Amino acid sequence: MPIRAVVFDLDGTITEPYFDFDAIREEIGLEKNGEPILEAMEKMTPAQRDRAEHILHDHEQRALAASRLNPGAAETLAGLRGRGLPIGILTRNRKDNAETLARRHHLQFDAIVGREDGPVKPDAFGLLRLCQRFGVPPADTLMVGDYLFDLLCAKAAGAVAVWMVNKGQDGAFSEHADFEIRKLDEILQIIDDQERSDKIGSRERMHG
Repeated sequence: MPIRAVVFDLDGTITEPYFDFDAIREEIGLEKNGEPILEAMEKMTPAQRDRAEHILHDHEQRALAASRLNPGAAETLAGLRGRGLPIGILTRNRKDNAETLARRHHLQFDAIVGREDGPVKPDAFGLLRLCQRFGVPPADTLMVGDYLFDLLCAKAAGAVAVWMVNKGQDGAFSEHADFEIRKLDEILQIIDDQERSDKIGSRERMHG
């Protein structure tokens, strides 16, 4: 099937990895190897959650200020625009942080789903919402991210899972990925290959 939409994770995918999640967990008072931060916060008292939100917000603001695009990010987005594909962002960050980052780096996204919108990755909720917004089946959608939750989200939604392999990650999540890339612009080749394959298949069916 041809690819008709692309959804990206934010930190570590569109931007270079920044967050030190162990440091954030320690500051909040969570165990270093415990459950993910957002899931742990759901079990806190209102006072504990409010404190954790402030700590997380502070780290997210610092990440925005220091953010740098991954090599080829702007060119990749331009390539997707040239192919007429809608571009979504699905992040466990807040939506307004993603919007601020887009303005800071002069990027344009067609839709953003953040953690305030509903169940976060690895739940399929956000990806399914974006597919619905774009009017595109999940099977025709690339979900591109650098972490396990991105890939599990893609699989849960029935989308194509593309793992952006960052430094030190080799092999970590291979079993969950349909494709592995090391530079963002490699997704353009994936899209073009899928398009060619679909056209060849159509011709073969027509003349079969």
